[in-house]
Amino acid sequence: MSRSAVAATRLLGVGLTTAVAVGLAAAPASAAPDVPPILIEGNPALTCPAGGEGLRVPPADAEYEVELENGETGVLNVDISDDGTLLTFSIDLGGEIAVRSVTVKGGPNANRYIYDAANGFPNGTTGDDDLQSPPLANGNIPEISHIDFCFIPSDYDNGNGGGTA
Repeated sequence: MSRSAVAATRLLGVGLTTAVAVGLAAAPASAAPDVPPILIEGNPALTCPAGGEGLRVPPADAEYEVELENGETGVLNVDISDDGTLLTFSIDLGGEIAVRSVTVKGGPNANRYIYDAANGFPNGTTGDDDLQSPPLANGNIPEISHIDFCFIPSDYDNGNGGGTA
């Protein structure tokens, strides 16, 4: 192979390596839940901390009107990924209400996501993305079978449209 052919081959290799590196750097970061999940073995009952109220929903894109015993209300929006493994939720505030925890059941176990002061959410949260059930032994993420939400009264400003505090 001539010197010019070797140089051209090296230049092509450097160009491809650079293109791949730039492409990987420009790729969007994958979203992740705001809090780490806690593994709950088996099929946990719907339970909420004192002062909270629960709602169990199926894994489907839907809206649910939520009213707490104190009269505060909100609309829960649930979105499930096309493959049935990821949950995104948000609360449209009609009153002062937030989510304290979400339990995502799929396969033999569940993941619980807790939005409390210990995790940086003293007033709960009004939404999160990419929640899932725990992986199976083979590493695959099972489809979600049901979702438990625990709601609490919160001091969110009704006019802010949500957020976390």
